[in-house]
Amino acid sequence: MGGMAVAALLAVALPEQLHAQAGSVALADEAFARATTIQATIYGYPLIGMYRRLTEEVLDPSTRKAPFNAYFHYRMLSTPEVSPFPAPNNDTLYSTAWLDLRGGPAILSMPATNGRYYTAHVLDLATETIANFGQRLDGTDAATFAVVGPGWQGTLPPGIKRVVRSETRFAYVLLRILVDGLDDVPSVNRLQDQFRIATPPGGAAPVPPYAASTAPDRLAMLARVLSFSPVPERDAGMVATFAPLGIGQPEPSLKLSPTSTLLDAAEREALTLIASVGARTGSFVNGWRMPARAIGRYGTDYLQRASVWDGGPLANTVDESFYPAALLDSRNRPLDGASGRYVLRFPAGRMPPVRAFWSVTMYKLDDKNLVANPIRRYSIGNRTPGLVEGPDGSLSLFIQADRPADPHESANWLPAPRQPFYLVLRLYGPADEALSGAWQPPALVRSE
Repeated sequence: MGGMAVAALLAVALPEQLHAQAGSVALADEAFARATTIQATIYGYPLIGMYRRLTEEVLDPSTRKAPFNAYFHYRMLSTPEVSPFPAPNNDTLYSTAWLDLRGGPAILSMPATNGRYYTAHVLDLATETIANFGQRLDGTDAATFAVVGPGWQGTLPPGIKRVVRSETRFAYVLLRILVDGLDDVPSVNRLQDQFRIATPPGGAAPVPPYAASTAPDRLAMLARVLSFSPVPERDAGMVATFAPLGIGQPEPSLKLSPTSTLLDAAEREALTLIASVGARTGSFVNGWRMPARAIGRYGTDYLQRASVWDGGPLANTVDESFYPAALLDSRNRPLDGASGRYVLRFPAGRMPPVRAFWSVTMYKLDDKNLVANPIRRYSIGNRTPGLVEGPDGSLSLFIQADRPADPHESANWLPAPRQPFYLVLRLYGPADEALSGAWQPPALVRSE
């Protein structure tokens, strides 16, 4: 939903009595301030969310993971007890880095991974995907890449394989490296240490931390974040509308001074809009919510960008990783491990089509966490050892709280909690038929 669509939503949202009293300057200013605050909140939601993350991971000594332009490595696969994000995968180890591009380019050196899948997902401060460096596009030989900031012109060192530009002076790297089970973790740990970032010598000015606890604070924080980088051309028209609130440039002919009460109410309305769009994102197929094609690259679809930040921040583009989520069974009933057992059957020749690999991961619905279970299996997929296919070449996964009595079913068991849950089917390097809809995930069938 682009900027025009957001404006249309806001027009509908404005109370009829304000339209009826358009002759009242005070009421007109109040309505304008409310609508402008809603749009500014939607636009700024991922920006100040990312800046808060930057503060926690770099600027705040009590929570710092690593300085600018250096990786922080998660050394173990995610578990119900320890996970770096809501709804983490159980297929890869994560590493993260914040790039400060104010002093010049960041040079990302990738080691040879000898065929092992990895991707370094680079996002700007607005969560727009800048690049994916890795197996899908670049192979797995050792390679060097460059990320440059807005307006940078200069000479890069020789041997750079690809150069990408960030529209913001800070960017985020989310590195994922495939792990083949717990025994493989030490090998991947050694590999993580070979991923490096180099930047020009010399430090940039200190960065003020995120500090905002009220709606007025957050608008002021948005103004500060926008001052760190030139406003991208695609956003110039939208940001110009925020000037009456003291955000951005140019100096407005009309200055608004809304009360804290009005700003609080407008922010709540914006967050309600953001959440409502998230619930309708993508399309439903066989009980699975299929990702929208625009995820990861939003352009001027500010409402979609905000809704993704709200529901699943740091989303990658679907051409790199395609994540349908199962919320309903074959009869459109919510999934619940307390009331049923489920079978997810992939017919022969209809396995998830991928160029890399696929997995199905179990999450509790309430907190998006992995599910503790006696066999410590949190996901299942084409790399899971010991899976048993049917005589016809099909693959049935058995999703339930109790271990199946049949040994073949037990081999294909994905433990579920005794409560509502959902599944995420991750296709890494999805084939064209998955992205086009020619292939669709089958429905989960519940046993009564």
